[in-house]
Amino acid sequence: MIQIYSADTCIWCRKMKSYLTEKGLDFRSLDAAEPENAEAIFQMTGQRGFPVTVIGSKAVVGYDTEAVDKALEDAGSVEG
Repeated sequence: MIQIYSADTCIWCRKMKSYLTEKGLDFRSLDAAEPENAEAIFQMTGQRGFPVTVIGSKAVVGYDTEAVDKALEDAGSVEG
């Protein structure tokens, strides 16, 4: 399952969600502003930025489509 930590006001978060949707991938969106989610982001990445897209055991920070594609490939996800 793909998870994305994002904020409604973040343009890069919206772009990453659109990217995943265009690829035909299902994902769970989590609000990065919620304290427990903000802490989870920091624990995974050591950073406070978002979006954070989690694929398998890999966390991709920011709008990095190449890293997301690599994580999908490594996780064996079927791309849409």
